[in-house]
Amino acid sequence: MTAALGLPRRGFVAPGPYLLGHLLLVPLLLGLAALAIQHGPLDLALARLFADPVTHTFSLRGSRLLDLIGHEAARGLPIVIGVVGFAAGLCGLRYAPLKPWAPILISLGLSILLGPVLVNLLKGMTTQHCPNALDLFGGSLSYDADRAAPFWAASRETAGRCLPSGHASGGYALLSLYFAGWAAGRPEWRWSGLAIGIGAGLVFSIVRMLQGAHFASATVWSAAVDWTVCAAVFYPLLCRRPGPPR
Repeated sequence: MTAALGLPRRGFVAPGPYLLGHLLLVPLLLGLAALAIQHGPLDLALARLFADPVTHTFSLRGSRLLDLIGHEAARGLPIVIGVVGFAAGLCGLRYAPLKPWAPILISLGLSILLGPVLVNLLKGMTTQHCPNALDLFGGSLSYDADRAAPFWAASRETAGRCLPSGHASGGYALLSLYFAGWAAGRPEWRWSGLAIGIGAGLVFSIVRMLQGAHFASATVWSAAVDWTVCAAVFYPLLCRRPGPPR
């Protein structure tokens, strides 16, 4: 049945290199990049690039087209794909033709759904506010005070609810396609999935930055969270300790 469905007998990765590379090194590099952007000049430079040079506000903030792409699609896409993948995986537990794919589909659905959920929880724990809420861009809050605030909020009342970016997370959640292709033993799916996840995350990130809804650093933090969730969920499918020699 597995051969009929084109699911090859895949190899397994040793847990050590996988944990070091995908659950430590990649998230660490993304986190360091996000911190460098946040505490360096790039966050403000990009926000100013997207703001109107005369009014210093974000003229595209009310764009219905951008709102459709960066707000509604970014929220709905991971939910639809995640629910469909998870449901198909559950069906595969009972439906023989889908059975070889069930673990991959369930892991795909879980990782797509869990990443944005975790990001939205973290938004209530950090202090960074959105650009359009700050005085440099027509808002009422002090940019200098926001920049000087600690990373973690002392309470929900002091949370900025803008880091990580929930909308960027909707795109980066599709990085799970990279791990799904890897688990299926399909290199072409794996690398296409990586391109799709990065591309969708960048599109949703740029759209929300154009609207003044997020700094660039918040979107990179979303990529770090989503990657970590995907790598953790797919760990049982991809990693196996070598057995004793026969």
